[in-house]
Amino acid sequence: MYKTLKLAALAVGVSAFALPVAAGNYAGKTITVQVPSGSGGTYHVYCQLVQRNIGKFIPGNPKTLIQNLPGGGGAKSAAYMANVAPKDGTFLSMIAPGTITTPLVRKVKFDARKFNWLGAPAARSSAVWLWHTTGVSSLKQIQEKEYTIATSGFSSAGSVFPRLANQLLGTKLKLIYGYKGGGAMNVSIERGETFGRWNFRSGFTGVRPTWIPEKKIIPVLAVGPRHPGLKDVPHFADLLKEGTYERKLYDVLGMNLEVGQAFYVPPGTPKGVIDDYRVAFNKMLDDKAFQDEIEKRRVEYSPVRWQQIEKLIDNGFKAATPDVVKGLQGIYAKKKAS
Repeated sequence: MYKTLKLAALAVGVSAFALPVAAGNYAGKTITVQVPSGSGGTYHVYCQLVQRNIGKFIPGNPKTLIQNLPGGGGAKSAAYMANVAPKDGTFLSMIAPGTITTPLVRKVKFDARKFNWLGAPAARSSAVWLWHTTGVSSLKQIQEKEYTIATSGFSSAGSVFPRLANQLLGTKLKLIYGYKGGGAMNVSIERGETFGRWNFRSGFTGVRPTWIPEKKIIPVLAVGPRHPGLKDVPHFADLLKEGTYERKLYDVLGMNLEVGQAFYVPPGTPKGVIDDYRVAFNKMLDDKAFQDEIEKRRVEYSPVRWQQIEKLIDNGFKAATPDVVKGLQGIYAKKKAS
């Protein structure tokens, strides 16, 4: 009861300061870009890049600000956007890859299929990485010996894919939960609190640019979109036979990574506002200055348009047959198990 009242009070508090925005008229307004994690990682970098550029392409050139809302591996932000955020064009957020499929397996207060997608600056390659002092350089080694890795919330991609590897590939990754974003996880690795983490390749190039070229962090299992920099690393999908139950489990969860660092506005946002944002987001993605800024921040530019995102999500949910959903629920069921 208390949580319900608190949520309602927060909604009233937000609405009191957010005046309705008419489609095509954003002058004098302030747009909040919400980050589904803490600062210090590339989720924040992508949100910052969008926050600093999107206003130039929205009619009236509104002011923009950034807001971090970590929790639940991105589920807290998604629930906020679905239930609390104003539905008037003054709030947009980035989905944390991994949370799109969470409603299939856990009771949450959002449905990603109802979000109004704008596009993604990148769908990024990723891997399970181990710190150089472990001496680990192959998948076989993490199948033979237990290694502790850092992660955030239970539904985050950095938690889901290592658990999936444990179940399908026999790896022995022990997950330590609760880190508030990529920055905190990287520090835990440097301090020796953990031995590694799942992360995007550009998650390191963007905030720890020396780690990969100096081989301080070693990839042992590639996941999601492919990248030349990971071509010699075993890819999760290639280790599973096409059409098998195990491959279907991976394909449904892997859809999260194919969607990428996707931005959206809440369900219930007026169509005219959605259209304005989609046009603005496309212009921003095509803008050379935006692309140059991405390059300077050393993160990946591999854009996904909103139409592609909708199709990927639709196909992913259609592939989630009852047996696959049951399998996914098994991956999510044992929170304390790695």
